[in-house]
Amino acid sequence: MSQVLLGFRNLSYRLAAFLALAALLVWFLGGNLLARPGVIDIAVAKAGSPETKQIEVTLRQIVQSRSKSASDPSHFQVEVRVAGGAAQPCPTQDLLREAIGLVTVQGAATGAEVWLAGRPDGGGTSWRIYRIDTDSLCPTMMLEVADRLEAERQLARLAGGLTLQTAQQSAASRDAVLRAGDGS
Repeated sequence: MSQVLLGFRNLSYRLAAFLALAALLVWFLGGNLLARPGVIDIAVAKAGSPETKQIEVTLRQIVQSRSKSASDPSHFQVEVRVAGGAAQPCPTQDLLREAIGLVTVQGAATGAEVWLAGRPDGGGTSWRIYRIDTDSLCPTMMLEVADRLEAERQLARLAGGLTLQTAQQSAASRDAVLRAGDGS
């Protein structure tokens, strides 16, 4: 054999040994060579009563691997399970870039509901407030608000036993707070 072919053979052996050791090191450290999306459970809420239907709502963050586009690092997904059953798929669910809450509200007429807020993909800076009840099992958009602060304020109202405010009511209450010190 020529010296060039012997050099390539030696290089291929070294390269194979390096790749095998690198894969072994990655496996030993608990990783994997082909990155998969990571799933992180952010919050879990239960609604309903044992006499009627009980649901469990999980807010999950899906973190994309680094091989994906940097402009699409993660999104949030809502999974609803009926007690004792499997997760129910919801084809009409919005793709959420940010999400907060999982507020359980016990209503007299409607039964138990779980509320959350999220900023949908392509929705600009506006946030939406969603309701999940034991009948629909899918997030239903109830209100669109201007920003995250207003979404958190609306969820706090729900947690306190109050109802959602319309956009006009929330704008009026925000103006009242901002103008509280103006008139003396």
